[in-house]
Amino acid sequence: MGKNTTENPCVKACSFDKADLCRACFRTLEEARHWKRLSDGEKEAINRRVRPLMGAGGKGGRKRLRKLDRKIAKLEKKLATLRAEREAAGAA
Repeated sequence: MGKNTTENPCVKACSFDKADLCRACFRTLEEARHWKRLSDGEKEAINRRVRPLMGAGGKGGRKRLRKLDRKIAKLEKKLATLRAEREAAGAA
């Protein structure tokens, strides 16, 4: 069992393709599910494999994640506006 000293590559944007590979951190579904139970050596090996892919600017690149964060913030603002309108209509 690992000591949880190895950094988790998860960026909280999980989306798995048909091959059960996360499009954000490039881990397999099994690696993501069992991360806490893996040894530090296994975690380090996974990190060595996925870190270059994450920084390559591909589907899981940080630029894409920043863009998604902006879209989420915009949608959250719109949702808050709609909720406020609904509450105002219900109070009237």
